[in-house]
Amino acid sequence: MSEKRREKGSENGSEMKGGCHCGAVRITVPGLPEQVSQCNCSLCRKTGWIGGYWHPDDVTIDAAEGALNGYVQGDRMITTWNCKTCGSHTHWTPITAPPERMGLNMRMFDLADWGHLPVTEVDGASF
Repeated sequence: MSEKRREKGSENGSEMKGGCHCGAVRITVPGLPEQVSQCNCSLCRKTGWIGGYWHPDDVTIDAAEGALNGYVQGDRMITTWNCKTCGSHTHWTPITAPPERMGLNMRMFDLADWGHLPVTEVDGASF
């Protein structure tokens, strides 16, 4: 999968750039997310996911064709993506979930850029 989207300008003007461990997947967003959450579902626990959420049109994922591996879990609402080279879990895209939101693993960005934001605990294990 190769994705490339153009991001819109942000209100705070501070674009954030991040990516996977090996650099094969690069991510750009126009600024801080409105919400950061940590879920306790089995997938998020095992991948260490901390999510930030943006409209898909505001996100640029730059990866060569075939650099990403997709995984669709049980409820088939989202596809989670990881780098085929280093295994970093980078983002998810909606399948049947609302199309106006996608999740990015905040761990792909420098903690200094977002570490001051409150992290909401989500009880996904109860869903």
